[in-house]
Amino acid sequence: MKETDRVVASGDDKKRNFVLVPLTGVYLLAMLVTLSDLGGDFPFMGQLYKGDEAEHLIFTNSIASLYLIVGILKRQRLTLWLLIAYNFIASASGMANLIMLPVQQVVTATGALVPDYGYRINAFCVFLLFLLLNVFLYFHRDRFDNKSIYLW
Repeated sequence: MKETDRVVASGDDKKRNFVLVPLTGVYLLAMLVTLSDLGGDFPFMGQLYKGDEAEHLIFTNSIASLYLIVGILKRQRLTLWLLIAYNFIASASGMANLIMLPVQQVVTATGALVPDYGYRINAFCVFLLFLLLNVFLYFHRDRFDNKSIYLW
């Protein structure tokens, strides 16, 4: 009887982990997209950074993303709140870039081949994606059950 309880518990753990797999993929993809900008200009919070400043921001963003990915895999409770904060900062940065920077300057600096209206639609969709990710995280906060503050 006790052995079947263990089997059910391990099945629940597999279901719990399965919900977090797509979330891990989203942040891994975001990290790879950020790393692909290495060596180029980087818009952040309404300013366009170039050269070493841009490389430092991209590196910092990539390290933060890597920490978040490991935290998701370990189902760390602290990572849940860091993910929500990261998403708010990323969405605020996207909106600040859209409002404060000329769209053509950002499109030219990032090397994108989209018209102005396409960039605006893309920036708004990314803003909505981050908000939906926060809603998803909030409703699945019980999946993050590791209360340790250390990843290792």
